[in-house]
Amino acid sequence: MTGVPIYADYRVPPEVQAKTAQVDGPTLDMSWLAIVSHWRLVVAELLTRGIDLHRRDVLDGPWLSVRAAIFDLIDSPTRLREVLKRR
Repeated sequence: MTGVPIYADYRVPPEVQAKTAQVDGPTLDMSWLAIVSHWRLVVAELLTRGIDLHRRDVLDGPWLSVRAAIFDLIDSPTRLREVLKRR
């Protein structure tokens, strides 16, 4: 026995699901299709933060840092966030 409880059912209880389903503000389309569809805004917003996607050190760096910067754009009040709002 590993000490890890074993549950017969792994579904999220309704009371927990109701709390996690509540989102402050509008619903955002955070799919990569939506992000890439507005790539010029991604590039422009990253440039305002000092991240030039065409610089050699950025291109040679890990993708995860660029990905994190892109998702930070979505979490912040940016033009990208505005266009990703589902109407």
